[in-house]
Amino acid sequence: MQVAVIGCGPAGLAAVHAARGLGADVVIFSPGVKSPQRGPLVLQRPIPGITTDHPDGYIRQIVIGGSILDYRYKLYGDINIGINGDILQEGYHCWKHIEAYDLMWNRYMTGADLHTIRRTELVTPSQLKYMHEQFALVVNTAPLNNLCTSTLHQFKFKAVEITMGTSYPDQPEDTTIFNAGNDYPWVRSAWLLGNSCTEWLVGSAPQEQQPFTIRKPIRHNCTCYPHVLGTGRFGAWKNQVWVDTAYYEVRDAILSMQRQPVWDRVL
Repeated sequence: MQVAVIGCGPAGLAAVHAARGLGADVVIFSPGVKSPQRGPLVLQRPIPGITTDHPDGYIRQIVIGGSILDYRYKLYGDINIGINGDILQEGYHCWKHIEAYDLMWNRYMTGADLHTIRRTELVTPSQLKYMHEQFALVVNTAPLNNLCTSTLHQFKFKAVEITMGTSYPDQPEDTTIFNAGNDYPWVRSAWLLGNSCTEWLVGSAPQEQQPFTIRKPIRHNCTCYPHVLGTGRFGAWKNQVWVDTAYYEVRDAILSMQRQPVWDRVL
């Protein structure tokens, strides 16, 4: 089985790792530039062969100034927006994200894995449309909005400003504080496994802290690539997707294909 993976960010390499773990040959399509990792990034599930089985930490989640629905409405203007993980829980176990990405990068982008081919090229929409005819599985982790071919398709996102460091007074380590009220100008303050950042509504972050803006994908209605597995936050264009989600989705897809009779796959 030969699998194509578009993108070499953490989600892309998690997809590569899943495919290689099941014996597939992989071709990675990407510029070959390592994605910068900023802020308190974690994995909510272990990635076999990359992380340890035992969690690296436990994150407590606290909502202040109201309910979690108040927080969702404050940030997104819509209480039906999904958010990473289940923040209705008091907390969750986690694994280190940056270290996992470094290990996968060294193995698949700079290592000598004979069953992984790296092609430093950007895939065009016309190429992506027919790649499933060449590969048993095509996985896209690149921003789907940049590959969409229809002006009628919509990509909803929420822009937020990010500053480094926490903003909640005397915030304990390994906590995420969701601000549903109006006592503080920020909306979320996180300190996870030694890394921290604060999220602000656009225009409210202190400029002296040199904020940068990110886009949180929410949903899309693109139907351009029915034969492509979109995973990772930007490949699926879905905010509640983690890097470990990409690993498990690709693993499940390949296992499903391996169980399928050959004649069904041909049809």
